[in-house]
Amino acid sequence: MNCLTLPELSNLKFLSAEQLQPPEGVPTGVATLDNFLLWRGVPKGDLSLFQGPPGTGATSLWIRLTQKAHENNRWVAWVNSSHQLLPTNLSHQKINLKKLLVVKEPQGNDQLFWILQELITSSLFEVIGCQLKEMFLKNHQLQKLKKLCRFHKVALVFLSHKVSKFVNPLFSLSIQFQRDFITIQRALHRPTPFSVAGSMIYENLVPQFKNASRKLLG
Repeated sequence: MNCLTLPELSNLKFLSAEQLQPPEGVPTGVATLDNFLLWRGVPKGDLSLFQGPPGTGATSLWIRLTQKAHENNRWVAWVNSSHQLLPTNLSHQKINLKKLLVVKEPQGNDQLFWILQELITSSLFEVIGCQLKEMFLKNHQLQKLKKLCRFHKVALVFLSHKVSKFVNPLFSLSIQFQRDFITIQRALHRPTPFSVAGSMIYENLVPQFKNASRKLLG
């Protein structure tokens, strides 16, 4: 058995209680998902990727993030693409449109990269979402955005309808959405893949749709 001498013990550096705290995250509101992730939600100060065909829940989960951010009086930004968020649907889902900035669709990768940099460095937004089309950013651009997010404590979430089997390590959280379940492909310090029933994403949204329907019929 090896024993440390007094001089060696004196050179040891101990972590404070604050340093032992898990990194910050923005909760999704899906208990099973939040409890599994180290950040108790989507990581702040980092990049996340939601992948899945339309109608599988990626946008719904992003809307859940927006709800949680607004509950804490935080601002959220969304960069439009061919897939646009409709204000009427968002208001029915208790999204505070006064604290949601929607940016028009960028023309190409370079403009998208510039827009994301501007949004992050403004320090106004806790969550930024972006729906990707065929275009995608290069690794050196993602690395720069990752550094900016870490400095400004922003959760940057990319959504893509195109599913890739390759898990880019620049994304600390990567989730694949399918019709009946979602699979966490990558999450720091957690065993992956990890699956969650897709119905959990929608369960809290269903009553809001019903209430909205009643108001419209009335």
